[in-house]
Amino acid sequence: MKRKDLRSNSKVIYGVHPVLETVRAGRRRVEEIYLARGHSQAPDLVTQIQDAGFPVTQVSANEIISLAGSPHHQGVAARVGAFPYADFTEILSSDETVPGPILILDEVQDPGNLGNVIRSAECLGATAIVIAKDRSVPLTPAVEKAAAGASAHMRIVRVVNLVRAITQLKNSGFWVYGTHQHGRDTIYSADLTGKTAFVLGSEGRGMRRLVRETCDNVVSIPMVGHVESLNVSQTATIVLAETLRQRLMKNVTKD
Repeated sequence: MKRKDLRSNSKVIYGVHPVLETVRAGRRRVEEIYLARGHSQAPDLVTQIQDAGFPVTQVSANEIISLAGSPHHQGVAARVGAFPYADFTEILSSDETVPGPILILDEVQDPGNLGNVIRSAECLGATAIVIAKDRSVPLTPAVEKAAAGASAHMRIVRVVNLVRAITQLKNSGFWVYGTHQHGRDTIYSADLTGKTAFVLGSEGRGMRRLVRETCDNVVSIPMVGHVESLNVSQTATIVLAETLRQRLMKNVTKD
């Protein structure tokens, strides 16, 4: 009965990097790990998982597909506990003088976009990602597959009200930039070396009006092509890379 109760709150993630990084991060309960028999990536993966102390169950490729609900499993899946969302109050109370930037996603609904945002955020030093509980994609197995394991290391917060969250960040000393193709200033003219947060709009509508009006400023990314906008994951990568560049340059100047 106890095992059944555990499974009632679990889900199956799939793909080499999502499973392996979940094991490495140690933030989440791992109940069972499944490997497809004879899969080309299995030997190295088995060694790393067993070295971490987890038993491996060999199953057929069809069983992996059934467990994962996707053919894009790369021969591995794991039954894990619920995703460990972070506490927003802990993010706000951080004692870091200049924490990494925070991303705020306004009703992003595509799992691939969210996964790619998480991957860029983890690689480029973001402190956290804030998403809304309603009208936004949660951390599904498809999101975690797109994130290629980055979700295991990234702090992700779900809040009821994004406008309230933005206001709390501002009250905590963050300068909050909205991103829009018609922003008043460009991202390259903004000073991103302090406590910084970025709001990125949804795939179709962009930022909602009240969310945009709550930001301290709205910035754009200069473009010269025929397509008039970037998607949310591309925007996230550019603003985070520019933030990291400015901070690295500032440190070099100090030295």
